[in-house]
Amino acid sequence: MLRHSSDPKYSSYILSYVSNTNHYFALALKAMKVTCLIAAGLFLLLLSEAVAEETVQEEVEVGTRDLVDAALSDWDFSLGAGVGIGPDYEGSDDYDIGILPVLEASWRDDTFFISSEAGIGATLLRSEHFSAGVAFNYGGGREDGDNSALRGLGDIDNGVEVTAFAGLDFDQYAFGVDLTQDISGDAKGTLATFNADYRFSFLDERLMLEVGPDVSWASSDYMSTYFGVDGKQASRSIYNKYDADAGLKDVGLHLNAMYAFDENWAVMGGVGYSRLLGDAADSPIVDSENQFFSALSVSYSF
Repeated sequence: MLRHSSDPKYSSYILSYVSNTNHYFALALKAMKVTCLIAAGLFLLLLSEAVAEETVQEEVEVGTRDLVDAALSDWDFSLGAGVGIGPDYEGSDDYDIGILPVLEASWRDDTFFISSEAGIGATLLRSEHFSAGVAFNYGGGREDGDNSALRGLGDIDNGVEVTAFAGLDFDQYAFGVDLTQDISGDAKGTLATFNADYRFSFLDERLMLEVGPDVSWASSDYMSTYFGVDGKQASRSIYNKYDADAGLKDVGLHLNAMYAFDENWAVMGGVGYSRLLGDAADSPIVDSENQFFSALSVSYSF
């Protein structure tokens, strides 16, 4: 006989089944809740570790970037190129044109600097108007193939030079002295250069000009190397033997200009004139006592 819903035994069975089902469902629901809570806890734990790791990584990256930015903030750089015109050698009346690279790196306002022109150096003393330091450079050479007037005189090798410099800067007026000595072993001697500048500006200081005199003194070794003719050189060249003693080498005048297009780009130019003096002017290898120089370059600073 089939049970009907009106049968009390059937009703009791149904109620018992439902009761047991609800019990097991409640247990399953609790288990599911616990499982979900455990899963949620693991997820949150893993998420917190991931966030913490990412945060630490970001902090490390930010810290590294801040450290790099802080280090680079003390540096100023300039890159560019230009052309220059000058005599083939000191005393020549022939002129040559050459490419001039512009490479300048300065740390904390030339406390340490690297320059294609001034070499590698440091400012060791500094006050409101006075500064002094030292720089190392490489150069000073001359080849007898540079000009027909030098044939038979032999080459003067490039070498390491050290320059001690000092200056007074009063904004509109500036004075400087450089003392350069060859330290590579060749007897190129010592050259002392004195200069002064008067500065002025136009166009809201976008155009800066400076003009002033230059005078240089050279030791006997320097004068003999660049202007003298020894017995061996005399036998190989068209010149008679000539001794050049220490003394004033030249006196001159310079005019430099810089125009800034913006905070990064600038064009710079300069012209100069020097007149050889004393034993330098009297040297047989000198074809002209009047020496002219000019240069023009474009640079990007950052």
